[in-house]
Formats: sequence, C-alpha cells, structure tokens
Amino acid sequence: MLDYLIRRILLGLGTLLLITFVVYGLIRVMPGDPLLVVMESMGPDKQPRPEDIERMREMFGLNDPWYVAYFEWLGRTLTGDLGNSLSRKAPVASLIAERIGPTLMLSVSSLLLTYLLAIPMGLYATARSNRLDERVLSTALYMLYSLPSFVAALLLQMLFAIHLRGTPFELPLFGMVSDNFDTMSRGEQLMDLFRHAVLPVTCYTYASLAYYSRFVRANMQEVIRQDYIRTARAKGVGPTAVLLKHAFRNTLIPLVTLIGLTLPTLLSGAIILEQIFSWPGMGKLFFESIRERDYPTLMGLMLMFSVLTLLGQLLADLLYAIVDPRVSYS
Repeated sequence: MLDYLIRRILLGLGTLLLITFVVYGLIRVMPGDPLLVVMESMGPDKQPRPEDIERMREMFGLNDPWYVAYFEWLGRTLTGDLGNSLSRKAPVASLIAERIGPTLMLSVSSLLLTYLLAIPMGLYATARSNRLDERVLSTALYMLYSLPSFVAALLLQMLFAIHLRGTPFELPLFGMVSDNFDTMSRGEQLMDLFRHAVLPVTCYTYASLAYYSRFVRANMQEVIRQDYIRTARAKGVGPTAVLLKHAFRNTLIPLVTLIGLTLPTLLSGAIILEQIFSWPGMGKLFFESIRERDYPTLMGLMLMFSVLTLLGQLLADLLYAIVDPRVSYS
C-alpha cells in the first residue's frame, strides 16, 4: 500500500505540474490586459501615469514571457505564496478563504441531500421495477435531469421572489444574507441564511439527484440478475435483505467512484448559479477573475481545483479496497 501511495503521489505531482503549466499559458494568451481592466474601473481623475503603468507591469511580471512568469509563479507557490490579486489588491489565499464558507454551505448541503434522497429513491425504483409508480418516478427524474439549472433558477426566482411576494412562501431573490443581518438575533440570522440558501441549494441538488438515483437503479438492475441473488432468494432470504445486504453492497464500487470524483465540486462552486443568485462563493470569484483577467487569482483557483481532482481520484481508488476485499494495493 505504501509503495502504491508513493507512486500515485509522484504521478499526481507530475500531472499537477503539467496542468498548471498548460493552464498558465492559456490564461496568459487570453485577449485583454489586466491593467487596462483595472483602469476602466477607475474614475477619469484617478488614471495612472504611463510610467506608473509600466512599473506595475514590471512588478506583476506582465512584461515577461508567459513561461518565464510561470516559473516565477511556481517558485512563489512552493513557498506557500499564491501572490496578490491584480484587481482586488489582496492576497489570493485570503480571497479564496473568504469564498470557501459560502460555497461549502451550498455544496455540502446539496451533496447530503442528494445521497440521502437518491439512494432510497434508486432502491425503491429497483424494488418497484416496471410498475406504474416506478415509471412515474423515472419519468419525473428524466424531466428534472434534462432541465438546465440556470433555467430552473430563473423560474424559481420568478415564482418565490416575485409571484409569491408578500406571502409566507416568499424567498429572497439573491444574496446570501439580508441587509439588516447584523441587527438580527442568532436564531433570526440562521433563518435568514436558510431562506437565502433554499433556492440555490434546490438548483444545485435536483439535477444530481436525478442522475444519482438513476445511477443507483441502473447498477442495482444489473446486480439483481446475478446468480448469487437468485441463490439467496432460493434460500428464502427476504426481499429487503436481498436488496440491501446482497445487491446494494455490490453496487458500492461505482458509487464510491462518484463520491471520490465529487470532492472537487465541493469547492469549485457553480459559476452560473452563483452569478444568478449573487452568491459570494468560489464560482462567482472564478467568473469575476476571468472577466478581470486576474491571473494570480485564476491560477490560485485552478491549482486548488486540480489538487482536489487528483485527491478525489486517489480517494476513490483507496475506497475500492475498503468496499471490495478483492481489491488490494499491497
């Protein structure tokens, strides 16, 4: 196991180096100058002088070839310094730290809801296969899966924030908290956060809920046709025990793969949804950084997403050995 971990870590470091090298090159060849973007946000009376602009370009390494600037960025990163944001004049690490909490609030809530609902729904669809209620459920899930999340977000905003305005069912249109959040009691603050998070979490959850439940059902349908399932039924094992103890346990490997691959999504956020709901998370920061050509922030985010993706794949491989005794890395 230790030899396997060492090989995977070395391979992951090489992959990470290649990813960051390619991404940095792609970011630097994007049209647009980050300093010009910053100047556009300034008033006419605050425009810097040409010599100040040139000094800023030298300070941020914008005059260097992109591959030279990459190795400078890599050297700073290895010391734990992700640099400073070009547009926000703040350390990239602190900007990312500020956005992790709001993103985790949505992603963790969505992931828990997805698994708590998708697994029972998948098992129910397997037990009631080809019956009317199962067909209705499957049709509804297909419809949800085919509905784009940004369309659902706009429809839900129109319903709960506009058409139901003034009723007990009204929900905030956007933002994470209300303007008077600081004056609320602790209980009122929690309720305010909950009301603001309902619509984003719903949009986060419904598509993955449809996919995961169909995924569980498809794997269960394959397993229940195996010979050992027929043997268990022939021995008089009850349908619930057959479904949970014999069939479901043998569908955990593909499910574990999905769990490992969802690790990056916990912090990556949803760019479109966070823009629609003005949710101050990682997705919104990523979108703003692209628009502002904020190279250090973009690279900090891409580095984090890449590390999480590689860790998720490693975690999935290690979990294989836990759920399936036949898998061994020794």
